[in-house]
Amino acid sequence: MPRLARDHQPTLLPAAAIDRTMRAPEQVYRVLRSAIVSLAISPGSTLSEGEVGAAYAVSRTPVREAFARLAEEKLLDVFPNLGTFVSLIDPRLIGEAILIRRLLEGEAVSQAATSRDPILLTEMSKALADHAEAVAAGDATAAYHCDERFHRALFAHQGLELMWASVDRARAQLERVHHLMVAQRGALGDALAKHRAILSAIERGDAYAAHAAMHVHIEANGIFLDRLAGHAHPFVRTP
Repeated sequence: MPRLARDHQPTLLPAAAIDRTMRAPEQVYRVLRSAIVSLAISPGSTLSEGEVGAAYAVSRTPVREAFARLAEEKLLDVFPNLGTFVSLIDPRLIGEAILIRRLLEGEAVSQAATSRDPILLTEMSKALADHAEAVAAGDATAAYHCDERFHRALFAHQGLELMWASVDRARAQLERVHHLMVAQRGALGDALAKHRAILSAIERGDAYAAHAAMHVHIEANGIFLDRLAGHAHPFVRTP
C-alpha cells in the first residue's frame, strides 16, 4: 500500500508539449514513463488523471490509457477510491527483471560475438563513444539514452524485436535502481566501463566472455539493491 501519512501535494510533472497530430495517449505515456524510470517523479508520488490532463492540456481519457499501460508495467499502483501512486521499487520485481535480462541479453550478446556483424559493431561503438562524452560532461540523462542505444542495438541489428520488447520492459524496473545508484554513489561511469568490456569481447568473437561480461553488468543493480537491504529507503518496498 502507498504511504498516506502526509497531505496530498501535486506531483511536479516534467514539461512537455503534446503534438496534436499524433496520438495523445502514447505521448503522455512516454513522458510519464521516462520521468518515472529516471526518478524525476519519485517512487511513492501521487498522480491524478485531472492534474496530468491539466499539465498536458489533454482530457482524462488519454491519461487513463497511459496510466493503464504504466500499471501493466508495474510502474504505477492504482487503488480504487484511494488514488494512483508511482510504484515503489520492488526487490522481487527487480530479481525477476534481472533474470529476464540475463537470459535474453546473454543470448543476444553471445550471438553478436559469433557473427561480429560490422554494422552492429559500428552502432555499438558509436553509442559507447557518445556515452563516454556524456559521462565526461556529467550528463546523466544523455548517459542513460546512450546506455539504452547500446543495448537496443544488440536486438535491433539482429532482428530480435520480440526479445527486445521483453528486455525493454524489464529495463524499466532496473533503470530506477540504476538512477538511484548513480544518485547515491555518483557511479555514472560504472555502466560505461561494463559496456566497454562487453563490446571488447564481441569484437574478439569471444561469446563466452561477452556473455559473462553482460551478466556482470546486469547483476550490478541487484548487488546495489541487496546492499540497501536492512536500511529503510523511501523509494524501496520493504517485505
